[in-house]
Amino acid sequence: MSATAFVVALSLVSGAFWGVGPVFSKRGMERGGQPRRATLIVLFVGAAVFWAALLGRGAGHLSVTRLPVADITIFAVSGIVGTSFAWLAWFRGIRLVGASVGNVLFYTQPLFATVLAALALGERLTLFTAVGVILIVSGVGLLSLSAGTNVQLRFSKALLLPLAAAVFAAISNVVNRFGFQTSTATPLEAAAINLTSALPLVVGHTLSYHPEVLTTPDRSDMYFICSGLANAAAVFTMFTALANGPVVIVAPLVSTSPLFTTALAHLFLKDVETVTARTVVSAALTVVGAGITAV
Repeated sequence: MSATAFVVALSLVSGAFWGVGPVFSKRGMERGGQPRRATLIVLFVGAAVFWAALLGRGAGHLSVTRLPVADITIFAVSGIVGTSFAWLAWFRGIRLVGASVGNVLFYTQPLFATVLAALALGERLTLFTAVGVILIVSGVGLLSLSAGTNVQLRFSKALLLPLAAAVFAAISNVVNRFGFQTSTATPLEAAAINLTSALPLVVGHTLSYHPEVLTTPDRSDMYFICSGLANAAAVFTMFTALANGPVVIVAPLVSTSPLFTTALAHLFLKDVETVTARTVVSAALTVVGAGITAV
């Protein structure tokens, strides 16, 4: 397998794992779980998985501390910006503008990521890549409206919040790629640093403004734990892809995750998800866009 094919495959696998997580989360919320509690559990599970993997390899603390402070800082900043800041902007945004509008705007992330990668890292943005990214963003944006929600994108300052979340996520991808280019950190070490650095702000915000979600164990938690395991796999494969390939390929392909979510939800959440003509069109746009981007 060529290096490019390896990166493409990893990116699509990451997108698939990112698509699995929301299916488990949706089941958990159907059983009374809360979104902010789900986020906390997913982050804790991810961080625990990566540290356990490092310790299992006989590395752990010593593995990370071998890295220069500058290298650790790169992936810590990525975690704070791409997870903590994006999470806060996302939740605030969907509260003000709704989930459908928030999804449409957040899934512009590949556009920001490819432009930033071209400007900051000098990555080559070809016409094929640009067309592929636009098709993926269009397909995923349409997919987020597949439930038939009537969305009016009238300008409001509140729209800047999900856009900010998209920008934060895009910056994180670029920072991660820069980190892999300039440091000796492995994807496993980078993932452990990334998720661990995101926890303080997310936990602190939850304790300050939503302490009610920190209750005793609930029956929905097992679904959130499964979502956390899927997300951990998504982060690891995405980081491995970024360690081996450019953002302009990885970010658009990883962002196909809603397509996987919709397909899995149709199979396992038939009482919740239905496939419409809009779903088919959005899937076609996303698949064609992914194929063009991978060329």
